[in-house]
Amino acid sequence: MSPFEITLGGNERVQVVRVMPDAHWLWLANGWVDFKATWRYSMLIGLVPVVVAWVMVLVLWQADMLGFLPAVCGGFALVGPILAISCYEISRLRALGEPITLRAILNPRIVSPGQVAIIAFVLMLILMVWARLASFLYAFASSARPPAMQVDFINFALQTPEGLIMVTIGTLVGAVLATIGYVVSVVSIPLAANRSVDAMTAMLVSVIAVSRNKGAMASFAFNIAMLVGLSLATGFVGLIIVFPWLGHATYHCYKALTGETVTTST
Repeated sequence: MSPFEITLGGNERVQVVRVMPDAHWLWLANGWVDFKATWRYSMLIGLVPVVVAWVMVLVLWQADMLGFLPAVCGGFALVGPILAISCYEISRLRALGEPITLRAILNPRIVSPGQVAIIAFVLMLILMVWARLASFLYAFASSARPPAMQVDFINFALQTPEGLIMVTIGTLVGAVLATIGYVVSVVSIPLAANRSVDAMTAMLVSVIAVSRNKGAMASFAFNIAMLVGLSLATGFVGLIIVFPWLGHATYHCYKALTGETVTTST
């Protein structure tokens, strides 16, 4: 199948190409090479989601709402691509052979900052819908009683018919919303960070790229979900490594799907 060309604006164009179904392994491998080569900066970036996650847990605990922690953890998948912009910048600089500095990490180059903000807003809307649906679903399943502590929530979710129905429906709804977020953002955010493009076109490119590479993108999403899940099981500490690794891998995914090959040295 020939590349699908899309006009970004003016004379700028991007080609959406097809890749091998197992291309995600190369993205992960190249992402790991980037991580190892820049581990000090990468782990510094990885600290950000860990601290954010701990703060969120503390807020939920203080509000006696730890029962909503699973939904909050799921929402992390939606905002992750935004937090990973500094990882994209590291990979970009490495590919160009340019020096990587702390200033570049704290203030990454973003060609279309306003459009990145719009995409981020779309992801936040999806996250808000997810949170609201989780709240309604819990209230309905538990007869609108006040949010339970985490232990009570687990007992309710796993040991009662209502709880099992809630978990099943919540998982399906969460999976659908997470998939939507993944499809519209996996290519659009690094594209808007690197090229002059409007948000709608960037998200369209992302949707087309995923639709033309369903096998590779589904496998990539599965690996992301597994690695993030393992990180959450470590009390979020694993994100220090996993988050920047996946950020670098996503940059290589973007470059591959748009036909801009990146050669990473070891």
